[in-house]
Amino acid sequence: MSPAGPDLGACLASLDEVITAAGALGLDTAPATAVAERARQRLGFPGTAFVLALAGGTGVGKSSLLNALAGTEVSKAGPVRPVTGEPVAWVPADQAGELGPLLDWVGAGRAVTHREQQFEDLCLLDLPDYDSVERGHRATVDEVMPKVDAVCWVLDPEKYNDRVLHEDYLRPLAHHADRAVFALNRADTLGGNAAVEAVVADLRRALAADGLAGRPVFAISAAPSGKQAAGAPDDGDTRELGRLRAWLTERVEAKAVVAERVAAECLAAAVALGRQAGIDAGGAAPLVASDQRGAALERAVAAARLAVDVDGVRTACVRRARAEARAAGAGPFGRVLGWLTRRRQGVNEDPDRSVDPVAYARGWRRRATLAQAVVPLRELTRQATTVAPAALRREVSRRSAPALLTERLTDAVDGAVIQATTGRGGVPRRRLWPVVGVLQAAALGAVLLGLLWLAALWLAGEAGAGAPDMPGVYGVPVPVVMIGGGVVAGLVLGRVLEASALLTGRRWAGRLGRELDKRIAAQVDAAARAPLTELEAARSELLTHVGDLRAAAGAARRTAS
Repeated sequence: MSPAGPDLGACLASLDEVITAAGALGLDTAPATAVAERARQRLGFPGTAFVLALAGGTGVGKSSLLNALAGTEVSKAGPVRPVTGEPVAWVPADQAGELGPLLDWVGAGRAVTHREQQFEDLCLLDLPDYDSVERGHRATVDEVMPKVDAVCWVLDPEKYNDRVLHEDYLRPLAHHADRAVFALNRADTLGGNAAVEAVVADLRRALAADGLAGRPVFAISAAPSGKQAAGAPDDGDTRELGRLRAWLTERVEAKAVVAERVAAECLAAAVALGRQAGIDAGGAAPLVASDQRGAALERAVAAARLAVDVDGVRTACVRRARAEARAAGAGPFGRVLGWLTRRRQGVNEDPDRSVDPVAYARGWRRRATLAQAVVPLRELTRQATTVAPAALRREVSRRSAPALLTERLTDAVDGAVIQATTGRGGVPRRRLWPVVGVLQAAALGAVLLGLLWLAALWLAGEAGAGAPDMPGVYGVPVPVVMIGGGVVAGLVLGRVLEASALLTGRRWAGRLGRELDKRIAAQVDAAARAPLTELEAARSELLTHVGDLRAAAGAARRTAS
């Protein structure tokens, strides 16, 4: 038999996807990987029989039950504990050869064959005691249990509520509920039907608390004590043993057992990984609320903007534009004054002409760090770590380590500045500025000519020569008009030049500043979001694959049944 049909293949493929997604979250995928490996190994064995283990504590009568079902002694029973030291298999003789590799893989130490037609698809495995004084016996049970296809838990009135049984075996294996059956042995020692019913009812309550509600419970006496009290069941034990035998042979189909066991284990492994990532059947709640994330990102973007000093870049644009305007339109007098100023400052050129807004923006690392931008993101990480499941906290912290955040943000800011300043390094100039320079020179020429005219008239008067008639404008001598007009024109042209330079610089600063703001906001926001966004995306991917596996497992169970 190879029950690995399309639905089981989909289960295993989905489990592989779940393991990959969980690995991306840093979760421990070893148990799920082991489940996938065991499932593939189990489905690779030939034969049509399935393996059902008889498990239980010391003295509950597992070997006696096997012997009672077989009708002969298969596994030795006795008062000395422990009796069973290794798993003993009772297998159909016709399939003994095919089942050999499977039994070796399961861990059966000894095999006894039979020719019982009603058990032709059933391989019973008598396990050692899980609570044996021999430590190796429990290790054997723990190794074999994940490999068997179904379990018959053999209990007795004294140990049916054993803490180890419920906490270490039944609760963790609740996903095996469909393939679990319970035999309350030694029912004849309880003293009557009422006592048996009371114990069975209490057992059912305990099983329901373990997640095993509704599973069959058979009250049997595999080896009657012969000391039944008045009113105790006589042939009832035999009837219950017959019902258990019928349940094993009539209601269980080998292929369905294996398929449902593989599907259930795959789903349980996937659900366990999902639970580690904070995912349940209802979905995955975000680790951090959107409003908290938005506020932290706004603070990070503001801190990155301060580190680049976008306002300083705007100021540099205005300074450079004004310096270029002075160089082009200051006129002779302005140039002389500028030269004198530079001489006093000990420089050869106007310092403002060396201001480069693009270089200033790109050199932000020399002036500042992004420590303040990392702070709100670290606070966000602490919030996420607080609400994240324990298995996910290490991955949250790793993705949001300060060094990693700083590196991400630094690269983001560098990229934003490069994108914002590429093609915007040229200093804008206006055709008006050289024209103003020419007009400034003309105004200065008018002033000098007027001064020379007046000086000539004064010298002529001093020499006693006759002064020619002085032309005038509305009664004002032309030399005076030239001097006054030249001075006024120079002042007006200076104001025009300054206004044009300021307007040009502000426009340049606005364009470059807006581009920096936009790029920094986009890049830093993306880089700051990345750790938690990638984490949430990985969780969503895991949720999707768990859902796919849930659907595939359901289809496999429906097909098998």
